[in-house]
Amino acid sequence: AAGSNGSTNTGGGGGGGSGNPDNNGGNGGSGIVIVRYADTYDQATSTTGSPSYSNPTGYHVYTFTASGSITW
Repeated sequence: AAGSNGSTNTGGGGGGGSGNPDNNGGNGGSGIVIVRYADTYDQATSTTGSPSYSNPTGYHVYTFTASGSITW
């Protein structure tokens, strides 16, 4: 059987295929970068790549699922 693909935004690898040349391995999942730091520091002054932002108690959290940057 062919291998399954890795999950989106996890960076997980794809599954391996069986010994038959027609049963290829699956693709790896796309990556994710999470930047978390104490909210005693200021929020980022700018970001690119449209990261999601959350502010759970005590932290600033930026989650990137595409290319981007962050500046303080």
